[in-house]
Amino acid sequence: MRRRRPRAVAFDFGNTLVEIGYPEDGLRAAGLELIDRLQVVRLPLPAEELGPAVDARVDHLIAAAHRRRPLREVEIVSVYGRALGHVLRRQLPAEAGALACEVLQPPWAEVVSVRPGVLEALSGLRADGLRVGLLSNAPYPPAVLHGVLRRVRLAPLLDVAMFSSEVGVRKPSPLAFQLLLGRLGVEPDEAWFVGDEWRADIQGAGRAGLLPLLAPGAEAAPDHVVHRLGSFEEIGELVRRPPGLCA
Repeated sequence: MRRRRPRAVAFDFGNTLVEIGYPEDGLRAAGLELIDRLQVVRLPLPAEELGPAVDARVDHLIAAAHRRRPLREVEIVSVYGRALGHVLRRQLPAEAGALACEVLQPPWAEVVSVRPGVLEALSGLRADGLRVGLLSNAPYPPAVLHGVLRRVRLAPLLDVAMFSSEVGVRKPSPLAFQLLLGRLGVEPDEAWFVGDEWRADIQGAGRAGLLPLLAPGAEAAPDHVVHRLGSFEEIGELVRRPPGLCA
């Protein structure tokens, strides 16, 4: 397939542009706040374990839902409500899920850090006249996710930022990439996509007509199928002098 030089480069989020830790202390503190706001008296577990326990149950429910419908995103507030009810072993009012999501999500925002070289690489792409995008499988509240982009200084460097919780579909759905291309205003053969997950990012982008590139440090892809980036700086070098990636 002959390709034009790119007019846009888009990226995955977690394990591509950023690293995400585990906020154990934050979840413990958030769980105590949740108990106080719900005015729960009797607990089936130590109070300080509520936050991590609900968070773990949320992960379990999300994974189960994605196994059933891998290309559709979950409705996260209802997931938090089910998880909280499971951990507390009781029926809860409908608004409890929204409260759990509100209280237990912020700790995650505090453990996101930009990977080395990312800010410089994105700034360089913008300086070279390319549009820069983000497409991430993230079921969490869009307001929280966009807040993270602002906190880690990625937001000003992105022309488009799309999360699956906003659009309802997940990579590798072709629709997710079509929506991304539409918002970037480019054709598939004018766009590159950088990600770390083989099926969602590399296969998904390739099947949608974008050129897929494996993010620095990613491991899950056959050597002969995709170009592996050694560093984020290399993206700019490829854009300016693409070695065999463009015709």
